[in-house]
Amino acid sequence: MNIREVIEKLQEVAADLPDGLDSEVEVHICNGHDNPGLRTTSVEVDSVWLVDGKTYAAKQGRAQISGHPHRDAGSGRTTLLTSQIDDLVDEWSAEQPASKDPIRVKTDNEEYVLLPWSEGTYLRLPYVAGVPLLPGAPNATEAGCTCSPERNNYGRGYRHADDGMEMAVKDDCPVHLRVSGPADPESE
Repeated sequence: MNIREVIEKLQEVAADLPDGLDSEVEVHICNGHDNPGLRTTSVEVDSVWLVDGKTYAAKQGRAQISGHPHRDAGSGRTTLLTSQIDDLVDEWSAEQPASKDPIRVKTDNEEYVLLPWSEGTYLRLPYVAGVPLLPGAPNATEAGCTCSPERNNYGRGYRHADDGMEMAVKDDCPVHLRVSGPADPESE
């Protein structure tokens, strides 16, 4: 990934956040889908040069993003998710900044939960055979989810704290739609 791509992605994400470009940045380093990761908000960006060992001439330059968890009181290892599915949905919805409660919908043809999301919208979390299609989970990916499996720890979330868990949901994911309410998302 090059600098332009990083900047474009950060601008895209900022457009979804309440504080936009003034939102805090957190670096999360994945350590495999079954291992805790590392996260920090103490971030530095520097230029780094690869230097030839004989001539000391610069061979290659790149931008380096460094995280410093030792400087950040809120940083540390992320913990693996061990909650039951209903607890998971409750925790995930609790971390979203909204005053609304999740809405559970079950019909003869489908089952899903609407989780309060940004700007008065909901995130539609479908269930198949009583199991939620969590962002990045194998069952969600098989159903067409485009959310990053790696960033979402394969459906376990990339950060789990006392106040909930975080998951990265792609804006254009066909499985995790943003809707205005319990109406049929196809008609919105």
